[in-house]
Amino acid sequence: MKKKYAMTLLEIMIVIFIIGIIGSVIGYNMRGSLDNGKAFKTKEGTRKLYEIVQLEIAQNKTLTDDGNLPVTVSKLLRESGLVKNTKDLMRDGWGNEYQFSLEKGDLRFHSEKYDAYCEKKGMKQEYPWEEDDDRSHS
Repeated sequence: MKKKYAMTLLEIMIVIFIIGIIGSVIGYNMRGSLDNGKAFKTKEGTRKLYEIVQLEIAQNKTLTDDGNLPVTVSKLLRESGLVKNTKDLMRDGWGNEYQFSLEKGDLRFHSEKYDAYCEKKGMKQEYPWEEDDDRSHS
């Protein structure tokens, strides 16, 4: 009969140490990708929000700033029937609500976290109305 040897405490500690190093490397690398995902969600969410509002305005609906523009936009989205959960669409990738404004009769909204992310990365913020403005100047 052969005798089976159990693992020593030192071997177990070495394995736990190696697993800890691998886990910390993976965690460090994922931190940046989570911010990238939140920025992507914000960018796509703004595009969707802007396009739905533009569709509703094109159907002779009006958008006026009566002092509570987010409520007005939320009501417009609910009435459109194109959005299941308006609260999710009215938030950026970080879970914060957009700041809404009307400029020249057109809806504008910004995310502070997205703007800070773009500034930190040295990127230009991409909002959907900027694409419309670029097309109209061409």
